[in-house]
Amino acid sequence: MKRERFFALVAAVSVVLAGTGAAMPFADEGPFLVAQPDAIVGTPAAGGDRILWIELATVPEFALFGDRAIHAYNTTSGTATLIRSRAANARSPDIDGDLAVWEEERGTTTDIVLYNFRTGTVSALHTAALQHNPRVSGSRIVWEEGFDGERGIRMYDMTTGSLYGLSTGKNDCFAPDIDGTTVVWVEQSDRDAYAIVSADLVSGRRDVLGVPSVPVSPRIDGGRTVWEDEGLIQLASTEDGVTTLTREPAPRSGAIIGEAIVAWSEEGRIICHDLSDGQTTRTGKRQASTKPAILDDGIAWVDEGNGGVLSIRYQPFASPHPGGLQVEPAAVVTPVSMGTQGGRIREGECAWYALDVSPGTTGISLDFSWEIVDESLSCTLIGPGGAVFRFTDSDDEAMDARIRVSVTSPAGIIPGRWYCAVSGESVREDVSYAIVWYESATGR
Repeated sequence: MKRERFFALVAAVSVVLAGTGAAMPFADEGPFLVAQPDAIVGTPAAGGDRILWIELATVPEFALFGDRAIHAYNTTSGTATLIRSRAANARSPDIDGDLAVWEEERGTTTDIVLYNFRTGTVSALHTAALQHNPRVSGSRIVWEEGFDGERGIRMYDMTTGSLYGLSTGKNDCFAPDIDGTTVVWVEQSDRDAYAIVSADLVSGRRDVLGVPSVPVSPRIDGGRTVWEDEGLIQLASTEDGVTTLTREPAPRSGAIIGEAIVAWSEEGRIICHDLSDGQTTRTGKRQASTKPAILDDGIAWVDEGNGGVLSIRYQPFASPHPGGLQVEPAAVVTPVSMGTQGGRIREGECAWYALDVSPGTTGISLDFSWEIVDESLSCTLIGPGGAVFRFTDSDDEAMDARIRVSVTSPAGIIPGRWYCAVSGESVREDVSYAIVWYESATGR
């Protein structure tokens, strides 16, 4: 079979496609610009189809005394909302369902402020002590209360109107999070001794999930808790103990969990780890993307561009692909037919190729390689049915300037023209690459 059947150069454009790796496909559109604030306070929060963040107030008279503004963006409707234009030293936003919370200075103390998206109302939760780092799940809000060194964990249930003290003893407790009826926080028992405590609100059971070496901010979802410690990402549950998701220490921050996805920032890129199959995917700009937040249908983060210009970006996930299609790293490929093409590419460029797949084909494999390990390239597969899969060097678990992946389905993959887009993610000058396709079919 002639090589031209497998590859035809379609176009070359100056755009980098968004997408994903094997286990967690991103949509073919995005990332989308949500906002360009002058300065973002802390990390954005996300929940459902909303992104919530705090920025410095832009109106000059509002910029005095630490005034800040609370903003939200709905990814479904594509609309932005200014929730509060003047909030004294507001910080630590969180969101769940129709409820958003944050801390805000009110008079001589710090209180928790609540916003209901459904009713559009703002209210405050006040206690006699300073309140910091609120987190919300359903009708329950938890926070740390008091001064450093003597903080305790408190909870308010909006359904019952009850206020609870969750931490006991004289230890300093801080950085809480809540998911349903489980609360986690960090407890410091000595100068350099920390423990991540999990408390079940129903049974009263308490467990130590881990003992980080430094203060951390654990995040919980679905009964699993994540945090970063000494450059490693840790995942823990009361049933399974602690699992280290990363192999080697690296500059990592902002670990967060949502559904079956753990995300963090690593050396200025956003890393998404799929807990269902252990695959990881990179997105965002190299050396510029931090502070991830997970929505139901995508992920948001903060980019810092040239001159310190900030932006909030949102990348939706792709819809589940049809027909039992499986896309996964392939350490070894078994060729039946083969076609090869290659070229040179610069940062920001994208070269397109096409592969015509015959009816009855149950699998195709891609072997994509380039000449310099330090350069960052990606390839994106787009199927005739609209399925999109994006791969980077780490997706086959080997940083070797080579990506080998397979697309298979026992019922046969969708026949027709498949496209492959090669993108220069981070390239110093230009880099040479090569692509080899392997095709297999039932009965061959």
